[in-house]
Amino acid sequence: MKILMIEDDSTIAFAVKTYLNKHNIETIIYNNLSQTENLNFNDFDLILLDANLPDGSGFNFLKWLREFYDLPVIMLTVKDEDEYVIKGLSQGADDYITKPFSLPVLKARIDNVFSRKIKKVDELTFENLSLDFISKQASIDGIDLDLNLKEFAILEMLLENQDVNLLRKRILDYVWGYDFYEVNDNTLTVTIKRLRNKLGEYGKHIKTVRGIGYRWDNEKK
Repeated sequence: MKILMIEDDSTIAFAVKTYLNKHNIETIIYNNLSQTENLNFNDFDLILLDANLPDGSGFNFLKWLREFYDLPVIMLTVKDEDEYVIKGLSQGADDYITKPFSLPVLKARIDNVFSRKIKKVDELTFENLSLDFISKQASIDGIDLDLNLKEFAILEMLLENQDVNLLRKRILDYVWGYDFYEVNDNTLTVTIKRLRNKLGEYGKHIKTVRGIGYRWDNEKK
């Protein structure tokens, strides 16, 4: 796999390149948009794109990119407010991750996004419950659920790992990133409870595994 990373923070860029190269992912770094003017983006399998660059907006660049290319893009941002993230997703980003982030989590997101593109999977379903990865919208019987992005990410993780016990730390790390060190341990419990309520009858599929974490029970209704 060959990745293009457009990131002006040299410390972050070096750490990402070093880590991904160790996992046999070739990573090319550019620290501004002007350096990419003569690139053939089809030479890359995926782009890591910073939202705020010295010579322009990553969002505007993404909007332009989507007019000509369909390769996967993961936005890198220092903000995780829903409106800010949704702006990137609505302009064609396949996923996002907020800084600072865990390198293993970044790789997991890269693997997930790339795998979906290869398989051309834009949606995940369980009975009448559906997750749209493009819009980050969940629905039941075609009726949209009012999930925030963290609730969606937890539901996505559970459905992609059905009947697997997921450690609390793994969920916190994937959904909150490095921020989970500043998150109260009760935050995940409260978020899961809220997610169960929003899922209605499907909420019963989220099982608490005492001392471990949570599991999506694949048993049909």
